[in-house]
Amino acid sequence: MKKALQYFVLLALITGSGYFLYQKSLAPCDKPLEYSIGQFDTQFNVSQADFKSYVSEAGSVWENILNRKIFIYNPNADFKINLVYDERQLDTIQKQKTEFGLSAVEDAFKKLDADFNTFKNEYDQKVSSYEQDLAAFKDRKSAYDTIVADWNSRGGAPKDKFQSLNAEGEYLNTEAQKLNNEVLAINTMTKQLNVLLNERNAKAIEYNKIAADYNKKYSNSLEFNQAEYTGTAINVYQFGNKKDLILALTHELGHALGMNHVENPKSIMYYITGINTETALTPTAEDLAELNRVCKK
Repeated sequence: MKKALQYFVLLALITGSGYFLYQKSLAPCDKPLEYSIGQFDTQFNVSQADFKSYVSEAGSVWENILNRKIFIYNPNADFKINLVYDERQLDTIQKQKTEFGLSAVEDAFKKLDADFNTFKNEYDQKVSSYEQDLAAFKDRKSAYDTIVADWNSRGGAPKDKFQSLNAEGEYLNTEAQKLNNEVLAINTMTKQLNVLLNERNAKAIEYNKIAADYNKKYSNSLEFNQAEYTGTAINVYQFGNKKDLILALTHELGHALGMNHVENPKSIMYYITGINTETALTPTAEDLAELNRVCKK
């Protein structure tokens, strides 16, 4: 009986060891990863329910390719996904404020530029119309002066011709006054145009200065430290919007599967990114190759 008991104990140990070795031998993608939500800072203005749905959406990027459920939510799981508010998120907010300021100045510049161009077109049309009227006036004045000179050389014009020439002279005087008024209006528009041009140029200088400061601070891509995989947890520190958050989670869940970084800048597993990145949630060929390496798919 004692030997039989020892046999069963030994068999249990062998079976347990075998199961343990079997579990260890499984590829990361062959066994589920249970996770729970750990530290959750509410300063991000994201509800815990939404955060859980974002984690699920991120995990489904890899699960859909593998055609199996890998990431399973268990409120008691030791593996934690944490939302941690620190100076990195403050930097993100400041960047967005700077970016908003840049956009505001750009919008103001575009409006001033449009106003200037609209007024410049009106000004050019006014000048063109004036030049045409002036040319017509000069032609008509020249013809009038020639006729007057001819009649004067002959001792004067008869009454009917004199009255006709007198009417033409009055018309030319009226046209000359109109042309003078047009010149005054054009001069006023010239001053207004210069004011608009100066405002436009000043705003362009302001925009270029803000743009230069922005590029100096943010032109270098950020290493993918807006989130991290520690081996026992995923910590998310910063994001600009929902898409940023899901991308960060997808990237770190890829690490949880055992995936390494890849070199394609458009890949989910690329090691450098920035806030408000344009990276899509569609794995690239490099992402798929790395997933295949890990999961032996």
